[in-house]
Amino acid sequence: MRLSTIALLTLAALAAQESLSEASPVPEQTWENNPVSEAENFVDAIDIATPQTVASVSAPETWSRPQLGGESPFSATVASTQSAQLNTGSGQSELGATIILLNTLLLSATLSPILTLMFFWMVRRFVIRELVGETAKRLRQVDGLETQLKTSNHRSRRLIQDLELQVQTAQKSIDFLTREAEASKASIRELEQLKAQFISQLQGMIAEVRQAKTEALGRVEKPTVPTPKTPPSAPKPAPKPQAATIPQKKHSPPHQSLIADDYLKQGEALISQRKYTEAIAACDRALELNPNLGEAWYQRGNALVRLKRHSEALGSYDRALSMQSGRAETWYNRGNVLVRLKRYYEALESYDRALKIRPDDYEAWHNRGALLRKFKRYEEAIESYDRAIAVEPNHYETWHNRGNVLSKLRRYEEAIGSYDRAIQINAGQFEIWANRAIALCHLNRYADAVASYEQAIAIHPKEPELWSAQGALFAKLRRYSEALESYDRATSLKPDNYAAWMARGEVLGALKKYDDAVANWDRAIALKPDAGDAWRRRGICLEKLQRHDDAIASFDTAIALKPDDAESWRHRGALLSRLNKYQEAIASLGKAISIQKELRNGKVEGDSPTQQNGFSAVAT
Repeated sequence: MRLSTIALLTLAALAAQESLSEASPVPEQTWENNPVSEAENFVDAIDIATPQTVASVSAPETWSRPQLGGESPFSATVASTQSAQLNTGSGQSELGATIILLNTLLLSATLSPILTLMFFWMVRRFVIRELVGETAKRLRQVDGLETQLKTSNHRSRRLIQDLELQVQTAQKSIDFLTREAEASKASIRELEQLKAQFISQLQGMIAEVRQAKTEALGRVEKPTVPTPKTPPSAPKPAPKPQAATIPQKKHSPPHQSLIADDYLKQGEALISQRKYTEAIAACDRALELNPNLGEAWYQRGNALVRLKRHSEALGSYDRALSMQSGRAETWYNRGNVLVRLKRYYEALESYDRALKIRPDDYEAWHNRGALLRKFKRYEEAIESYDRAIAVEPNHYETWHNRGNVLSKLRRYEEAIGSYDRAIQINAGQFEIWANRAIALCHLNRYADAVASYEQAIAIHPKEPELWSAQGALFAKLRRYSEALESYDRATSLKPDNYAAWMARGEVLGALKKYDDAVANWDRAIALKPDAGDAWRRRGICLEKLQRHDDAIASFDTAIALKPDDAESWRHRGALLSRLNKYQEAIASLGKAISIQKELRNGKVEGDSPTQQNGFSAVAT
């Protein structure tokens, strides 16, 4: 009996458990058959808020996006549904604990099976009722989610319809604008044709008026020819044609100004095509129609400058300034023309006028500095170059010219700084390297000067002045072999370079190559036969070769060419003394002493400092 009771209770518990499993509110396969439809693809597009774009000058920042882990586009809806499933699952776990508790109570109540079974049955019915109510609530939540999905689907479809309508409207607008653009192009072409026809008709009218005027003038002039048959009163009808031409001039200015502008544009186009003569003719035609057209005078001056007709260009610029005095470009171009005409003070005034109108004009400051340098107003020139550099710091020409002015002021360190800045901008200009080397020589930085000359020669190896300057530097350093090589290159590039031959002869003398030195002096004398210095140095070399008679003859020639050359007299007297010709020697030496006294008194000019120095600057 006890065993059957236990079995009965066990079967009742199992039946209760199966009935509870049949009443489970959310089965695992619910979402597989749920008709969410295409609304899932638009949930994120509707719900996600789009941030407003903000204009930014810098590059936009890159924002990291959250990883979705391979979820579907409707992850938000699925997540909410899964949360409902998790809540239902938790309810199932609680139900399982309750069933276990009930089974335990049933098993423990075997002593009073009938009362216990009745109590258990009542409790079971209450629990099942509660579980069914909870399940119904969960189902209502699921129905709410389905309603939301249907609403989202409806909104998405409405949004798609609105977007399609907007796209259609935009397409219609684009088509309309396309048609309008084509119509505008056609209208423009028609206007151009009408303009061309109008211009041709107007030109024909002008030609007819001019022809009529010419004929009228011809009729007026004919009565002035003296003939015995014509009475004095015959010329009176002549003013009628003149009166007819005046109204034409009164009514023509609106058309004439249009024609003048057309000729002006034609002239500008011809200048850009480098057809300067035709451009001048077009500007002249414009000025015939409108003499007060300042732009035509300006463009005419520009074309004349290209043809190097500077005096005429100056006149055109002056006429333009009489009508447009506040135009900086005209003052600047006028200054350039005055420089070409070597009217430097007027050019400086023009640059100053241009800078008053436009203070940030780099070219005007640069050219002003060049003029001030020519006037030896070096401090003002540096100020102008500094103003130009403040406007445009990346022009090597200004830094180079500034260095040259600083060298004139013997501010060699600053000059080298300017040259270095110019080299940073453009290292391919040999003049900068050469002038930098000269400044370094003044500071006795000969190794750096040699390097600068090497850079200059590497850029322009066919410039003889560079080889001569390098040769002079090597000679100063007593590197005579290298100096001779440099002078050889200089004379090979420019065989008529008298100064290079003179310096080369000095190097040969220092190397004691007297025969070669004599041949060198002969070459120099062939270039400049009246050069007393070459004859004197030739005599010195001949004396070294023990060719005394030839040496005395060379000294005599040098003295004949330059009687106040104390060195020639001194070398002649010394040689005569060694030859035991004392009376002649005393006379020559006495002459040398008297000349030196006169030199000390400043009565005779000596060699220029540049000749004594041996270095020559490269012109820029």
